[in-house]
Amino acid sequence: MLRCQYNYLLAQRFDWHGQNRFPLDRCPLICQLPELKEQPNYYSQKASLTQLKLDRPWYKEIHSQVLQEVPKKVQITFERWLKGDSNGNKSGRPRFKGVGQYKTFTYPQFKRHHFANNKITLSKIGNVKVIVHRPIPVGFDIKTVSVTKKADGYNVTLSLDDKTVPTIKPDFNSDNIVGIDVGLIDFYVASDGSRINAPKHLRKAERKLKSAQRRVSRRKKGSNRRNKAIKKLAVQHKKVADTRKYFHFKTARTLLDKYDVIAVEKLNIKGLVKTQLAKSINDAGWGQFIIILSNKAENAGLKVITVNPKGTSQECSNCGHKVKKWLSQRMHNCPVCHTSLCRDLNAAINIKARGTHALKAQLMSS
Repeated sequence: MLRCQYNYLLAQRFDWHGQNRFPLDRCPLICQLPELKEQPNYYSQKASLTQLKLDRPWYKEIHSQVLQEVPKKVQITFERWLKGDSNGNKSGRPRFKGVGQYKTFTYPQFKRHHFANNKITLSKIGNVKVIVHRPIPVGFDIKTVSVTKKADGYNVTLSLDDKTVPTIKPDFNSDNIVGIDVGLIDFYVASDGSRINAPKHLRKAERKLKSAQRRVSRRKKGSNRRNKAIKKLAVQHKKVADTRKYFHFKTARTLLDKYDVIAVEKLNIKGLVKTQLAKSINDAGWGQFIIILSNKAENAGLKVITVNPKGTSQECSNCGHKVKKWLSQRMHNCPVCHTSLCRDLNAAINIKARGTHALKAQLMSS
C-alpha cells in the first residue's frame, strides 16, 4: 500500500512538471501564457492523505505517521533530481517502485517502553519478536524506528540520541594522528607502516554467486522456482555485503583504538567506478568504510580529517619533489633525496602531513 501511494504521489509531481515546464528560454513580447497549476509539495500531498483514507478505507490499517513519511520521501527524491543535494550533486530521474521494491517504512516517533523483553510494539501491527544484536546503552532515547525487508528476513533499525555523548574526547591528543591510503592490493597502508590486506569478499564468493545466477537464468520467468532461485541469489549477495560491512566495522575499531585523529583522502569514488577497476573498487567498499569510520570517530569523541588526494602518490614524502609514475610502479624512488619506499606508504605519509596541517587550521579557527 505504501508503494502504491509513493507511485501515485510521484506521478502527481511528474504531471505537474510535464504540464508547466517550457523548453525555451525566450518567447515573443506578445504571447498567451498558459494557466499554471499549483505545484504539489510536501504539505499539500500530506494534506491529501485525509481524503485518501475516506476514498480507500483500507489505508486506515497504516499508522498515520508512517503514511506521512511517504510524501517526505517523494519530496526528497524529486528535489534531488531537480535541484540536487546540499553539495549541488543531482540524482537521476526518480523511478516508480515495482512490486517488492519499496522495502522500508519508518515510525518517526517511538516510545522507549514499546521495546522491551526482546519484543517491539509497532502501531497497527502489534507485538513482534526480535533478535536483539546488542542492548541499548543507558541514557539513550529511541528517536525513530525503521523496518526493512531484506533477503533473509526483516530488520528493525533504531536511531538513538544521547545528549551526553562528547563532541571531543576529554583526553583528546591532536598529536596522535595517522594517515591511511586505501588501495586494492592492501585495503589500507598507514603512515606508521602497518597495513591490512584487501579481503576481496566478492572475488572469493564469485563461484557461489555464479552458480546461483545460472540457476536463476535457467528457470522460467514468473514461476515459483525462479522466485525461489532469486531469493537464494539475494541471500548470497547479502552474505557478501554483511561480511564486508563487518570487516569495515572491525577495521575502523582497530584504528580508533590506536589513534585519536585519522587522515583519509577525499576520493571521488563515483568517478573511479567508471574505470576498468570498478569491480575491485566496489568490492573494497571504500565509501562505506569512510562513512563508518567517520561515524564511529564522532561517537567516540575523535576526529577523521579528509584531505585533497591530488598528488599524494607522486610527491616525495621526504623532500616534496614530484616523481611521476604509472599505477603499475609500486615503489617510490626519488632522484633528488634518494628516498626509496612503497608508493602506498609514501602516499600515507603525505596524507598524514596534510591532515596535520588541516587539523591545526581547524583548532586555530575554533
